[in-house]
Amino acid sequence: MRVVVVGAGGWGRNLVRVFCELLGDESIAVVDPDPARRNEAALKHPGVATGENPVWEDYDAVVIAAPAVLHFELARKALENGLHVLVEKPLSLASEEAKDLIALAEARERVLMVDHLLEYHPAVVRLKTLVDEGRLGRLLHLTSRRLNLGVIRAEENALWSLAPHDISVILYLLGQDPVSISAHGASYLQLGIPDVAHVTMMFSDGAMALVHVSWLDPIKTRSLTVAGDRGMAVYDDMADGKLMLHHKRAVGDGARFVPERGEKEAIEIDPSEPLRSMAEAFLTSVETGQPPKSDGWDGWRVVRVLEAAQASMDAGGIPVRMDEAR
Repeated sequence: MRVVVVGAGGWGRNLVRVFCELLGDESIAVVDPDPARRNEAALKHPGVATGENPVWEDYDAVVIAAPAVLHFELARKALENGLHVLVEKPLSLASEEAKDLIALAEARERVLMVDHLLEYHPAVVRLKTLVDEGRLGRLLHLTSRRLNLGVIRAEENALWSLAPHDISVILYLLGQDPVSISAHGASYLQLGIPDVAHVTMMFSDGAMALVHVSWLDPIKTRSLTVAGDRGMAVYDDMADGKLMLHHKRAVGDGARFVPERGEKEAIEIDPSEPLRSMAEAFLTSVETGQPPKSDGWDGWRVVRVLEAAQASMDAGGIPVRMDEAR
């Protein structure tokens, strides 16, 4: 299998590395308009081919790690040329564009996958197992925080840059789409580009999910708390023990509820690299024809949530019902 990676910037170089490890340098081409990035890729992986513009002939699949505004057009051209496609998040900047890509992939019988990396993180996969086994009971609320004084983008805001990770995990764990979304954001550094956003998602079974993202925060935070009526869990990617199961809950005591505080349990997780697991899943889907976990429809659902959250932010936080969203 031959794969072309389009974009060799901050995340693209990681994708180049992992596909070279899986397929060998000679099977990979690296495309980037920046000659310094192309040279860096060639030095680290001497067998790769490099170029300024995508060349679709003689390749089986493309990995798109270009800026988000280019995702739709690059994915469309690759699918039209018969390639399987893996796209960095988000799949596109509009849900209608995402649906167009899905229809094109289905018509050409090609794999369309989104790099919703956390769905392949061993801690999140194990957390999903705990949920499915009923260890937490009925899920009540989830709170995710993705904060840092990190990359400050000018081409997209913190919502579209950071929140796709957390939205994809929340939908993955709950197995359903939200019915309404409200969001607030604020721009402090660049006019009209929010640096911080708070998103609230409400679900039909009463569950609620909160997402807090910011690239203007002093402490790097990557955490997700999941509270159920039988137990609770915390995934903290910055901690040594990344997944902790808390045997805690609120129990009825007559007319009141009182906390039941049990012990916490460190959950053992697979040591595999999430990026490698994601890349392997893509290659397996290409080889077998079976859709991946984070297929085009998964990408479409996340884009729909982002669109609704953006609409709510633009309207001052007014809730947006998903059945009324475009």
